[in-house]
Amino acid sequence: MEPIKSGSKQSATHKGSTPHSKLLVIDRQYDVPVEKLFAAFSSPEALKQWWWPEGIYTDHVEWEFRNGGRYYINMKGYEQGGGGMAGSIEEVVENERIVMTDQFANERGQPISAKEANMPGEWPEKGYITFEFESHGKERSGFTLSQEGIPNELQAECIQGWSQSFDKLQNYLKGSTSQH
Repeated sequence: MEPIKSGSKQSATHKGSTPHSKLLVIDRQYDVPVEKLFAAFSSPEALKQWWWPEGIYTDHVEWEFRNGGRYYINMKGYEQGGGGMAGSIEEVVENERIVMTDQFANERGQPISAKEANMPGEWPEKGYITFEFESHGKERSGFTLSQEGIPNELQAECIQGWSQSFDKLQNYLKGSTSQH
């Protein structure tokens, strides 16, 4: 695969893990400079404030925010005892793009299958999440999330979960943080 140069826009396409599932795409806009929006993705402390939908919170984040870095984002809440998502950060282009793999993880941060995570549907061993950031002027920016690997029958639920997370992100960007 040819490297993507800074300044070029990566199209929201499948990377080969689930050609039978639709690519999930969500666009969001915020009244902050792109640098501030991108920064909300760059630190474990920031992610703890907004990652996961309402009713779930992040109590532990390992986040090597660099090309080739590893990550683990644990979740708590509902009846969830532990586990979350893990993978690698494939690409970071500051204020432009983050590409990461996406796998279920146990409470120790080790990748597990969808079946082991008690998730219904046909999931790939590894999916992909891409965030593409855009500046819309001095005080407005946004991103497009493209997620590969979500079974078609679970996409509406996934969109709802991401939407709740992005609402929490909005509150974080405004300076009001919610604790679990």
